[in-house]
Amino acid sequence: MTQPSSGDLWAESWRPWINAAFAPQKLWQSINPGWTFGNITINEQNSSAPQTEQRILSQESYGRQIGKLLDAVAVLVERQPDHAENPAFAAIADLAARIDRIKHEAAADRIEGLRHDLALLRASDRPEDQAAFAASIEALRALLREH
Repeated sequence: MTQPSSGDLWAESWRPWINAAFAPQKLWQSINPGWTFGNITINEQNSSAPQTEQRILSQESYGRQIGKLLDAVAVLVERQPDHAENPAFAAIADLAARIDRIKHEAAADRIEGLRHDLALLRASDRPEDQAAFAASIEALRALLREH
């Protein structure tokens, strides 16, 4: 009988622990017959045409679809003579205002992120980062000249 080498002995002594700690006991997974978008699952139970819905969402998100509908409803609400007194119409106006505020806050956050990214590029010693910084600053200056 041959003695295991020290490498084999090491592997053999750790194998039970490694198998127990890291390897899944069952190597199977159930297949979801639909698809998931964020926390929304689209399948045959909740959509008559899940493939069509998936294609639509690949082009137009739920947020974009609802946003367009909200914009149209807000215009229609403003045209109603009792829009100031009707609680349902006031709720639409309030929702539209809250969404606009969130969009503006998100825009300000993105600008702050852009400032941080530009500072990072500017401080870099890499020539490609310096070139990206210069190109970005020039693009911003062109945009500001337009306005």
